[in-house]
Amino acid sequence: MRRFLLVLSLYWVCGQSYAELPKLSYLSEDAYPINYRSNNGQASGFSVELLKLIWQQLGEPEHSVKIMPWDRAYYLLGQKPNTVLFATVHTPKRAPYFKWVCAIDNVNIVLMGNNKRHPKLSSLKQLNHLKIGVLRADVGEQILLNNGIEDENLMFSDSYRHLIKLLLAKRVDFIAGSEQTIRHAAKQNNYSLKHYEVSWVLQEQELCYAFNNAVDDAVIGQFQRALEEVKQGSAFKQLLTRYQQQKLNH
Repeated sequence: MRRFLLVLSLYWVCGQSYAELPKLSYLSEDAYPINYRSNNGQASGFSVELLKLIWQQLGEPEHSVKIMPWDRAYYLLGQKPNTVLFATVHTPKRAPYFKWVCAIDNVNIVLMGNNKRHPKLSSLKQLNHLKIGVLRADVGEQILLNNGIEDENLMFSDSYRHLIKLLLAKRVDFIAGSEQTIRHAAKQNNYSLKHYEVSWVLQEQELCYAFNNAVDDAVIGQFQRALEEVKQGSAFKQLLTRYQQQKLNH
């Protein structure tokens, strides 16, 4: 009986500890409020602050997070071992190409358009003769292509700021992305979206930390367990309250 209790206690201690992690490269994009570059040039946002709590749980020091255009970061995620990209929308098409730690949050991917120029859509088939602005390699592009929208109907950009310029200049009929991020980018760049609204919700999806497939499964398991443990704590609840307030204020 004593031997059994000793083994059980050792299992408990080991089960709560974390092995040392390999060196990982953390990448993100400028997509307020989930992750963005703050006024002092540092990575910030809900997913970044959540990652810091995960590092604490893992006993890891804080690491640098590089903010870069999405298409470049997405390319590096697929090419460089030990790379992490967030917040990445988890879709069935993407699932086999990366390893995932979920979920950071849920997000609606929408089409936004001028409510005077175009009525709300009743079917995606109405897009067949229209132009849609999308971020290159972004989930909005992938959802549209997967739903039969032809490539020639899409106009590509590397930033939300440029997408909004295309929309205001009437070079596209709709733009795809997160409404929260689109409206924040407009506010930052002094663009008015007074007459623009969500015309169609393409999908609601999970936002996750995506890891290059070469990252060891044990590392993924540690991150997932740490994320779940962090979500049970008071620090996460405080972070979530601040994040929800940010969304209400924009």
